[in-house]
Amino acid sequence: MDEIIKKLRYAMENQALVNVIQVDSSIFYTGAVISIDRVGTILSTYTDDGLTNGYVYLKYLDIFDVDFYSDDLSKMETQMKLVKSLDLLSTEQPEIKLNKKVDLLTQVLGSAFVYQQPLLIIQTDNSMIEGFVSAIGKHQVEMMVFDKFNSGNVKRQTIGKSQIQLVEFKGRELNLLANSKKLLLTNHVQTETIQGSLAIFATLHRSFELGRRVIMIPKINPELFFIGQVKAVNADAVIFAVVDMNGQFGGYELIRLEEIDRIETKSDYLRLINHFVSLNMAQVTYLQPVLNDDRSFDATVDLFVAITEQAINFKQFLRIKTNDGESYFGVPFKLEKGKLSVRYLDKDKPTEPQLKELNLANIDELAFGYLDTFLEKKRIMDLK
Repeated sequence: MDEIIKKLRYAMENQALVNVIQVDSSIFYTGAVISIDRVGTILSTYTDDGLTNGYVYLKYLDIFDVDFYSDDLSKMETQMKLVKSLDLLSTEQPEIKLNKKVDLLTQVLGSAFVYQQPLLIIQTDNSMIEGFVSAIGKHQVEMMVFDKFNSGNVKRQTIGKSQIQLVEFKGRELNLLANSKKLLLTNHVQTETIQGSLAIFATLHRSFELGRRVIMIPKINPELFFIGQVKAVNADAVIFAVVDMNGQFGGYELIRLEEIDRIETKSDYLRLINHFVSLNMAQVTYLQPVLNDDRSFDATVDLFVAITEQAINFKQFLRIKTNDGESYFGVPFKLEKGKLSVRYLDKDKPTEPQLKELNLANIDELAFGYLDTFLEKKRIMDLK
């Protein structure tokens, strides 16, 4: 632990960008060390795209290592410079006023209580809760815990401070949740689920006509569902304009109808995301200035051929998912006799693009036109 504290202190004094790697977890936080005390530290954090995203408090017992030098950090520094040069929308990082006489965790909990800002808390048993602080004691805290996916699960929960190992606060999603408290604590909406190929097809057409968002749950990796408006649909496939977990435009998703497990047309989470979108629209934070949320698509053609040919012509990045569950992020450069050739990025060899030939018929999903595709293309062009 002494070595961890030494590294964190050095990072704070030198304003260094670091990766803080957690114990027994693949999750790590990238950011700058704001403060340290006898038990833990506070970092100002960034998303994978290099956007600021609030703060995190971690106890030293939850930190495996502090990394100062890695390919990931080098890429992040490039992303951060790119984000700044493009004037992208980012979470405002309010300055934190800290008192050296009070431990950091108590200050984080106290500030959340006074200003009624929601927190994401990971406990020592690795369970996660999200909620508002309703009372603070010397050794424990009382939370009004909410469930974004089921507003009927609201409950009061008392947690010992010693049980808390990590707290996220003041990030983009948490700021939106702070402005959605009444909705989070309101009556539960009965989920409406559509299954069966004919019913799904009819629902997608109706969604297209009405411009309503739906939740799409795929057969492969159903936990990777997304929310969007239908932009084009035919007998084979559908294109969605996606919104992300922060209610911001998240690009487009093309998926074969046969790979859709079910559609949700009404739910607590869909209601919440629609509210996030409304908040973003009002704050003019819905759309990153480099993206286009107003594209049109011709549903009378083979959409997979049309999107891949367009990507080839304009050297655009695609996220490609195949029917065997594999995923590739890269630029297609040839489509011939149903075979798609792609130069893709391998996370184990980030500086060496790999080549792959895929059967177009085996591709189930294509994601395109989202922020990461733009930034990766811009980053590579700037390197040339």
